[in-house]
Amino acid sequence: MAGGMNPREYSTRSHARPAGPSVGDVMAAAAKLEPDGRGRFLAPPALQSWPGIVHGGGLVALLDSAAAARGPDGTPRLVEGRLTSSVPLDTPLALEGHADGGAVSVTILDGTQPLASATIAHVDVEDTPPDPLWSASGREGWPMPLSDQCLACGAHNPLGLQLGLRFDAEGVWARFLPREPWRRPGDRLAPALAPVVLDEVAWWLGALVTKEGGLTNRIALTLLRPEAIVPGPVTAVGRFADVTPVDRRRTFWRTRSGLLAADGTLLATAAIVFRAGADYSERQMAFFRSRTDPEIFERMFPNHRGEGRDGGSR
Repeated sequence: MAGGMNPREYSTRSHARPAGPSVGDVMAAAAKLEPDGRGRFLAPPALQSWPGIVHGGGLVALLDSAAAARGPDGTPRLVEGRLTSSVPLDTPLALEGHADGGAVSVTILDGTQPLASATIAHVDVEDTPPDPLWSASGREGWPMPLSDQCLACGAHNPLGLQLGLRFDAEGVWARFLPREPWRRPGDRLAPALAPVVLDEVAWWLGALVTKEGGLTNRIALTLLRPEAIVPGPVTAVGRFADVTPVDRRRTFWRTRSGLLAADGTLLATAAIVFRAGADYSERQMAFFRSRTDPEIFERMFPNHRGEGRDGGSR
């Protein structure tokens, strides 16, 4: 394997029956709306990305979960998330939601200040074929660094996906068997899986195109088949060729990605905006350097290869 890595080291297959709750249970407890449209939000550490803050894709999944109490669940839907500010872990916050026509809007507030919001609209979905280039078949590439506690890529987060993403000259992907906390009865996937994994793919697409750190702040996700039976592995994938600048200063970049079942059925798509910046790199590069083979790190971030500081934990 390129980079000297065994792909089985990056499988998310669970070898032991989990004793903990499902990701759906955790998210339902963290974001709960009452019938009057008000509620409370309290995210546990298992939902983190960087230390102290909630994972971006996890936030969208939380808001989608809260909206399920005010609208039909289990149907195809468009989820549009706006991540205005980082949302802290273990901090009581307010939740507000309301239905307007066929859509439900949910907002997380710190006092009167909105931190994140999402609008969930149930839509009729056309049988759109997947992009023929969205495939992991025959690809090797290089591994992304793993973290400890991230909801997506944390190797030691018992609730997490424990993803091992890879990249090559064409894009970013992860082919994996979802762990038990992310499965529902009847081989159906947790609705949270698509926003979490596609946000992670989008982050790396943006970072590797811009060669800088950053964050995702706009997430448009279409859950095409939330009730599909998916017994085997899935593939989350995106291409560098589809990453395009949003603004003239080339700070914001729109990515495209998809989630596919083993038979090629398209389960979800996402258009996610990545915000790049040297200020983010200053805080993030030391961590990635500390977790990555030097040769691979130079492929990822050649403009940061000469910097040498200790990284924090994630």
